[in-house]
Amino acid sequence: MNDKCLMCGTPMKGTRENIKDDLIGLDNVTLKGVMVYRCPKCGEREVGIYKIEELHRRLAMTVARRREKLGPKEIRFLRKYLGLSSKDFADKMGVDKTTVSKWERVDAPAPMGQPAERLLRLMVMVDKPIEEYPLEETGLVEARPVRMVAEEGKGTEAWRIVPAS
Repeated sequence: MNDKCLMCGTPMKGTRENIKDDLIGLDNVTLKGVMVYRCPKCGEREVGIYKIEELHRRLAMTVARRREKLGPKEIRFLRKYLGLSSKDFADKMGVDKTTVSKWERVDAPAPMGQPAERLLRLMVMVDKPIEEYPLEETGLVEARPVRMVAEEGKGTEAWRIVPAS
């Protein structure tokens, strides 16, 4: 984070805030107590997210472990978390690139089938033991947005994900 505004060069002022924003690419995620820097002159805003890779990993694992069907924003978030372009993701999933586009469309999504969802979830969790995600229990229910709060952790835990109330 710059201590001067990138737009006008004025020194920025920072405060800890809770933000509910589409910065992450998921709906219903609140970042609790993060540094938000604002320019008092032009109003420019910058958000300082501590250990963002750890936050993305924890959010991806939380989304991948849910029992509910994945929605379009969740599919896109997980694809991006994996670092895959639409084409590379389509190749890995064994589908056409237009299928990926349909899965990720918010306005008129085509639901991802259960085998494809299982594969995506396993791709996200590949470095985790399989016992943590028993495939027999993936009886998915209708998609609905999940509400989560992400808090900066203490000590060795950089981020903690808790259900929103």
